[in-house]
Amino acid sequence: TVMREISVTSPRLEVLAGTDALLDRVENGEIGLDAALDELRTLVASRGRPLRSERIALLVAVVGWVLFLGGTGVLTVLIALAATVLTFPVERLVGAVGLPRLATVFSIAVIVAAIPNLVSAAGVGVSVGPAVVAALYNHLPGRAFVSSVIDGLANQPLSSIARGVEALLTAGFLALGMLVGNTVGAGLGLSYDPERVATPVPVSVLGAVIGVVGIGVAWGTPRRSVLPIVAIAGGSWLIVALADFDPSEPNWLAYGIASALVGVAGVGVAVLQQSSPSMYIGVAILPLVPGFALYTSMLAFAQGETADATDALADAGIISLASAIGVALGLSIGRNAVTVGRRVLQTKS
Repeated sequence: TVMREISVTSPRLEVLAGTDALLDRVENGEIGLDAALDELRTLVASRGRPLRSERIALLVAVVGWVLFLGGTGVLTVLIALAATVLTFPVERLVGAVGLPRLATVFSIAVIVAAIPNLVSAAGVGVSVGPAVVAALYNHLPGRAFVSSVIDGLANQPLSSIARGVEALLTAGFLALGMLVGNTVGAGLGLSYDPERVATPVPVSVLGAVIGVVGIGVAWGTPRRSVLPIVAIAGGSWLIVALADFDPSEPNWLAYGIASALVGVAGVGVAVLQQSSPSMYIGVAILPLVPGFALYTSMLAFAQGETADATDALADAGIISLASAIGVALGLSIGRNAVTVGRRVLQTKS
């Protein structure tokens, strides 16, 4: 029996890729368990990317997400970057104290939501929504969400439930942090339209690509896997961008189809590169995560607009459900296609 245990800390996708390759060698009888354990210890103990490189990559991702969300002006980009930089020492401090990771998520969400509100209250022209959500995109629970779906399809219900709960808790604490941060703006008398402005398709696709590249590099994606992830993310978001003419009314069918594409393509590329589908899907799915809808909901709650908040939260739920179904369907189709293809090849040989 081979069991894989993954600690939920700073993502290191190169370790995930190496672990999956090692498991394949064990299952194929190419290496014994003792030797495999030694290699696994060496892999886990290996140093990841330098912290400075990781943070620079995250800042590049923030710039991409600002473009993706329709943020206008250099000031919006600078404020989003400043809010992100301020979260680095806080994240380190909370971790050093030994508090749960969810406390870190909550603290980050409060800072990221409060900074743009304070700057806007000072009379600086900044697009508050894109600045807040762009800085939070790096913390959205896309990986846990995808892992939950993959484990469920692999007949691993306990792991699937655990990761699903992790995704829900992370999203919940992000929402609470945004609510507290947005309350700062509401307390200062700020009132602005929470609706997302339509972003030109080329700009939104470019922003999604930059955001995915930044996060992929920060999370330790192997170099050979970056380009396929970019292609999957860009292609899937293009489907939504072309179909979603009214950003205030998300097209759940487009999100479902795009997520299915992510699932199928993730399995296909994983087979070609002999790696884990979750490494590709967990990053490529990020443009489809309803971060702005979640932000809009918390903003409406902070301003006392309960009806609008409920509608926005319902939009986020519908998009998440459509994406989950789409990813599950895509994974199922991709895996069945691979199985059938291998059987055909074995029959011919």
